[in-house]
Amino acid sequence: MEEKYTIIDRIKAFSLRHRTIVVLLLTAIVMTALGAGVTYSIYKNKPTTKEFDEIQIQIDKIEKHDANIINTLEVEEISKTTKGIDVSGWQGNINWEKVKAAGIEFAMIRIGTRKLVSGEIVEDSYFEQNIKGANAADVPVGVYFYSTAKTELEVLEEASFVLNRIKDYKITYPIAYDLEAFGKNRLENVSDERINYNALIFLNYFKSHGYQGMLYGNKTALTTHWNLNRFENYKIWFAHYIDETDYEGRYDMWQYTDAGEVDGIYGYLDLNIANFAYQEVSKTIDESIPSSEIQPGPEQNPVVEEQPPKEDTPEQPSNFSDKF
Repeated sequence: MEEKYTIIDRIKAFSLRHRTIVVLLLTAIVMTALGAGVTYSIYKNKPTTKEFDEIQIQIDKIEKHDANIINTLEVEEISKTTKGIDVSGWQGNINWEKVKAAGIEFAMIRIGTRKLVSGEIVEDSYFEQNIKGANAADVPVGVYFYSTAKTELEVLEEASFVLNRIKDYKITYPIAYDLEAFGKNRLENVSDERINYNALIFLNYFKSHGYQGMLYGNKTALTTHWNLNRFENYKIWFAHYIDETDYEGRYDMWQYTDAGEVDGIYGYLDLNIANFAYQEVSKTIDESIPSSEIQPGPEQNPVVEEQPPKEDTPEQPSNFSDKF
């Protein structure tokens, strides 16, 4: 009796005899479908011209609002190893006179954060108290902001938030950008390239307003996420809780423990050592020229650097030896 084969039977037989060809065909079909899906998703979520314009309008508003905020404190950097701390609301009330007497030469004060889930920007609960206390006790300070910015607009919002809160205080040490939640929560789909560029926008913004900038990161982040060649114009604040680090990259400040103790502060805190310090520049006035004859120069608005720094070979790592 003649056997009858259905179309399905013939397809099965062909697939068995030509398995390689079938696998390649199926793979090509799947990849094409995925590519089409990704293309559609990008097209669907791509901002419209109107949305781009609205974003640019907000960016322009921020820059215009901050244009006349300039750090007028003139300082010069000196090569000196200094001992410091970094503090936030977790440390509670601080007796800054005792901190000064304990030999602390600088403090990095947390100014605020952008929440990792909601994205809300909030000021540190003790920032104002800490900055006023440190300034009154003549403890040189810098500040840091904990960022979870996803876009250029968000990181400019953060920079403006910081700038408008430090403008009335004496800031000699750098303004540090601290982002640690790579790939988590609202940063889940944000690339390292985007994060690096955001950090440069933040630091460039403060440079244009007369402040020093600094990038914070632990050993893993500085090794795998941050492209330090792009930050050659800025200081690096390195975190590694160990007596002697084996990190070979460049850094200027080392946060070497989170279990330090300092008189005037209850509980544990972070301790740092830096291979730099700042001193105020003494201004001399030429008394031979009456002040009434001195003509003011033209008013200038700061310009934010539009391009990231050029990429060169990073410097050799700093060496720290003395601790508390």
